[in-house]
Amino acid sequence: MKSAALLCALVAAGWPAARLQAQAVPPAPTTTAPPVAPTATAAAQTASAAADTAQADPKPEFFGYVGVYYGYDFNNPASLTRPGFIYSENLHNQFAVNLALLGARYTSDRFRGTFAIQTGTYPDANYAAEPGVFKNIYEAWGGVKVAKNLWLDAGIFLSHIGLEGPNSRDNLTLTRSIMADNSPYYEAGAKLTYDPGKKWLVSFLAINGWQVIRDRNQNEAVGTQVQFRPSPKWLLNSSTFVGEGRNAPDSISRQLRYFHNFYVTYDPSAKWKLAAAFDTGWEEKYQQSGYNAWQGASLIVRRRTTARTGIVGRVEYYHDPAGVLAPTRAGGLNTVGYSLGFDYLPVPRVILRAEAKQFVDQNDVYLEKKTYKKTNGAATVLLGLTF
Repeated sequence: MKSAALLCALVAAGWPAARLQAQAVPPAPTTTAPPVAPTATAAAQTASAAADTAQADPKPEFFGYVGVYYGYDFNNPASLTRPGFIYSENLHNQFAVNLALLGARYTSDRFRGTFAIQTGTYPDANYAAEPGVFKNIYEAWGGVKVAKNLWLDAGIFLSHIGLEGPNSRDNLTLTRSIMADNSPYYEAGAKLTYDPGKKWLVSFLAINGWQVIRDRNQNEAVGTQVQFRPSPKWLLNSSTFVGEGRNAPDSISRQLRYFHNFYVTYDPSAKWKLAAAFDTGWEEKYQQSGYNAWQGASLIVRRRTTARTGIVGRVEYYHDPAGVLAPTRAGGLNTVGYSLGFDYLPVPRVILRAEAKQFVDQNDVYLEKKTYKKTNGAATVLLGLTF
């Protein structure tokens, strides 16, 4: 009775009867039972399922890098470029972008892949023989896990050869050694990798050729990579290449190239890092019997002076008498090189680097104005930003 009287009073006050009735009259019961409060076990299972879903379908990770440098060649070349066997930070007396890249990587339990685009003087020099848009591809590959610890990847990826890569931020030294600049930075093909995640990594590769995306012949190449970590302080790497090395059409030539790279790194403490590398290669002579051979070696020592600063020195040697990879007016190179660098990290995503470098050859192969001399010196500074 009190509810009825209250309803009548509210209607008389001007409230809509339909709205008051809906609020006053409870909903009709249904035949569906109310949900049971989840138990602790059910809640845990739900959280576990959500975690499994997130693990099975992770989000792509986006990344980028810009490396801006200024280099000065003390031989003052009129071409405004460093000697022809140098492909990174190779412009003289100007500010330039060596490498600017933007990409995304995806990694899950069964699938993985990376796609990144690039611009700068590094791709201008290293990808000069590649057609069109291929010059702007830094990485473009995908992979699938075919068995436990066994991955099959295919596409365009960074080379399996060498201690030094295209990105200065990731290298011990600002500039590359001669042996690094004259061995592959990238390759296109497929690789099968066994990676148990402990001491060993083993890869077998089938690729288009020696630093080749667009192949110009039918002579594919093969390669291997074996890494061994006997302890957290040591890393030993062996990489090989066997195949046609010049990417020339079949109608012109077919010269097989055999190549082996070995390097070792050692971290005795948080302040010190040492690295040593050795290259050796042979290539069939053009329309002759026998082989042309070349060798390269480098030793790098880095010392962290503070949490944000460090110094790094390098000694290198490169011997390519026939000019297989580094042709000069004397045939090839027989050069010793020295460099000393300084690194400063003002904030975690920024690196400032400076380096002085000197080459000394047994022959007059370095052009200064209109004459050739045995030495070549350069100074380079770089600002690298990671995002």
